[in-house]
Amino acid sequence: MKLLFRNRLFLAVLLGHFVLDIFNSSGPVVVTFLSVPMALSAAQIGLTLGTYQLTSALAQPLFGWLADKIGSRWLGPGSVAWTIGFLTLSIYVALQTNDFVLFMVFYIIASFGSSAFHPLGIKHAAHEAANRAAMGTAIFFLFGQSGLATGPILAGFILENVGPIGIYLWALATIPPLIFMLYAMRHAYGELPLLHQDPSFSADHVKKTIRWGAIILLAVLVGLRSWTVIGTVSFLPKMFQDMGWSPTAYGSITGTYWMSSAIFGVLAGHWADRLGRRQIVFVTLGIGSISLYFLPLNSGWFAFPLAIMSGGLLGASHSILVVMAQSLLPGGDAFASGVTLGYLFGVGAIAAWGIGTLADVWGLNLVIQASSGLTLTAALLALFLPATRDILQPQAEGVLA
Repeated sequence: MKLLFRNRLFLAVLLGHFVLDIFNSSGPVVVTFLSVPMALSAAQIGLTLGTYQLTSALAQPLFGWLADKIGSRWLGPGSVAWTIGFLTLSIYVALQTNDFVLFMVFYIIASFGSSAFHPLGIKHAAHEAANRAAMGTAIFFLFGQSGLATGPILAGFILENVGPIGIYLWALATIPPLIFMLYAMRHAYGELPLLHQDPSFSADHVKKTIRWGAIILLAVLVGLRSWTVIGTVSFLPKMFQDMGWSPTAYGSITGTYWMSSAIFGVLAGHWADRLGRRQIVFVTLGIGSISLYFLPLNSGWFAFPLAIMSGGLLGASHSILVVMAQSLLPGGDAFASGVTLGYLFGVGAIAAWGIGTLADVWGLNLVIQASSGLTLTAALLALFLPATRDILQPQAEGVLA
């Protein structure tokens, strides 16, 4: 493990993931803050956050394929700088013009940096860990989740105590890690997919490894979970703002939600290896749906324990489900990762738009409570997933497992 953290390329993707997701997760807090001077409705907030997520999700397979072809030496640091730059620019445009459409254009453009980085990041995390690919991937997600937890807390504190200019200074502070990424990833060239390196590995052979029933079941489960997990966290700042919380307070509870997800994710991965993946997915989603139901009913201090339980238990299965999907899907490393994460975040993006639209009709708290029922359904579906021993069957060479 010590040798792994001495690997500059591995450290570069961990650092990049942390910095990138700090800015990614600050989005709901920033948009909620801007909703007051720009008089945005819940539907407009949902449309903005949902389009950001959807655009990022849809582009991930393309950028995954591109990373396999050309490498990551420019795509890695460039993608992080792209997202930070355009997110900062979107805030400036919003405050200067008060034009919702113009703000949204720059905000959405920022999402392409996120979609470019994640597939290549997972690829290098697994490759650099060599025979500890699962551990490398888990650490990669841990740094990302930690960034997701840090972003809302920092954004809320900065916006309340410094104002938007603090966000601009925050963006400038990312220059040193970006320089390190440029140096560490300078030799990350492209490579041919393994499928093309072995002429004996035919397309027909690939088809035989695909288990469509398991893939469809997993897709439905992931979709239901993503609606709740990503859709809910997009509106936590707005829900608690409506309860009278300050930007620092609603940023803190959103960060708490993400941080508990990061910690529970590592624990869940450990127990999944010991007890079985589908069992852990069932238990965490089932109990998490209960805590989520009660979260909108609490506006006091008890909301924080409920946020810890909801974020931790609902987010715990993230890396487990990604690993299961990669075991079932053949293809290039970065491309397969892009497809998996693209779908996961794509459904979450649609959820953000859907929850915002429904909230204008029935109220945000009621809609989030109703989402807990979807998570309970996903928990029950987990019981029908392939057992861990069935997923970990020997794979044909060139198939990501």
